[in-house]
Amino acid sequence: MKTNTNATNVARLGVLTSLGIVLHILEGLLPSFFLPGAKLGLANVITLVILWRGNWIEATEVAILRIVLGNILSGNLGVGFFLSLGGGLASLGGMFFFQRRGFPLWGVSIMGALFHNLGQLVIAYFYMKSESIFYYLPFLALFSLPTGLLIGYLGQCLINWEENIFSPS
Repeated sequence: MKTNTNATNVARLGVLTSLGIVLHILEGLLPSFFLPGAKLGLANVITLVILWRGNWIEATEVAILRIVLGNILSGNLGVGFFLSLGGGLASLGGMFFFQRRGFPLWGVSIMGALFHNLGQLVIAYFYMKSESIFYYLPFLALFSLPTGLLIGYLGQCLINWEENIFSPS
């Protein structure tokens, strides 16, 4: 029996987008770790997995959908929305750049975490109009290492799960 690959792909992206939205909302309920505003970036694992599969267009679509819908459903439509969007798109760009240069999954994930922080700081700068926000960067960069490793590990687990669920039998 031949499976409809387009329908399978739509189902896969729907499941991943939904999972990303749930992770986004759940993480919003958790307290910041060690640093004010610092989060693990759990929902970014979805973008990482789709990008790792080689489809940056789908990764962009799902990232934007996840960020927009996650923020709408969590009632976060103020500055936090723009911080999330700026960080998410910067992260996607950084991960795409380093994936194309042959970085391993965990390395791409760490760079995604770092670029997410950079993107958020740039957006925060436009709101605050103060360069002093960038003094926070070394602390966030240091925090990017363990969180990037964690998200990379979870990404590998999700890739393995996805292969078992959506592979034709």
